[in-house]
Amino acid sequence: MALMKALATAIAAAALVSPAVADTWPAKPITLLVPFSAGGPTDFIARLVAEPLSRELGQQVIVQNKPGASGNVGYQSVLNGPADGYTLMHNTVGMQAINPLMYPNAKMHPLQDYVPIGTTGAMPNLLVVNPERTSAKTLADLVKQGREAPHGLSFATFGPGSSPHVYGALLQKLAKFQAVGVAYKGSANAVTDVIGGQVDFLFDSMSTSLGQVQAGRLRALAITSAARSPMLPDVPTLKEAGYAGLDLKFWFSLQAPKGTPPEVVTKLRAAVANVVASEAYRKAMQERGAEALSVAPAELDAFFKRETAQWTDAANTVGLKAE
Repeated sequence: MALMKALATAIAAAALVSPAVADTWPAKPITLLVPFSAGGPTDFIARLVAEPLSRELGQQVIVQNKPGASGNVGYQSVLNGPADGYTLMHNTVGMQAINPLMYPNAKMHPLQDYVPIGTTGAMPNLLVVNPERTSAKTLADLVKQGREAPHGLSFATFGPGSSPHVYGALLQKLAKFQAVGVAYKGSANAVTDVIGGQVDFLFDSMSTSLGQVQAGRLRALAITSAARSPMLPDVPTLKEAGYAGLDLKFWFSLQAPKGTPPEVVTKLRAAVANVVASEAYRKAMQERGAEALSVAPAELDAFFKRETAQWTDAANTVGLKAE
């Protein structure tokens, strides 16, 4: 009899856990972990999200950088922590779809390891060249040069699997020309060498190349967004330039470890959706060359599966291999 009473008490207590979590969460500050160094798009978008998200949730959202191994260190750090909604990760589609291919020993399974909380934005890449070193004024001009150059062209990347590498390799396959990838540690050195004429072209983040384009040091031939940017209205999209197969959006998202209470996930999804849909957030992103990417909470799971598959297919198409 005593055993049955104890069991009934335990079941009743378990039934109360979820509502209790929903009622009390968040009861303390929330950490938003960025698995890359400060200053890049993943970092500044997270910081744009943090302040309005703090207001939505009634608790401070603190951004913490934990770089290493192309984002894998931060990924594992959040995954190994408690799934209580107090530590979130700001992810990229590269980590979502490319890293599992590049680092199979890390045993990353983003669709299984994490729960989507919300998309935060997208960062278009600009296909840029040096206007003083090349006569190419359009993407068609660049493709023609690539086909006619005796030794092909060269393009800058941030290493295998980076968005400049995937975009550049896909362009070669679709346009049928040869180009040698030259790896750099980041945008600054790559842009310097494009301006200096050491490399022919680069798919660079709009947030870091926009100023150089506006100053005339770089010429933008195309943009990797679905629509033209109001900041560069004369630059056509890749689809307009005849390469719809390169219409891949490089996006960012908030995620929580699998096992986070459903009620907490629901609250987080609603709060993030409100932030990203706001006019203030949209303008702040646009000023930095980024786009506010809003996906309805009910559509998040399908979006993540579809986009992950598209980027994985792209990576396989260009022959990405494990390091």
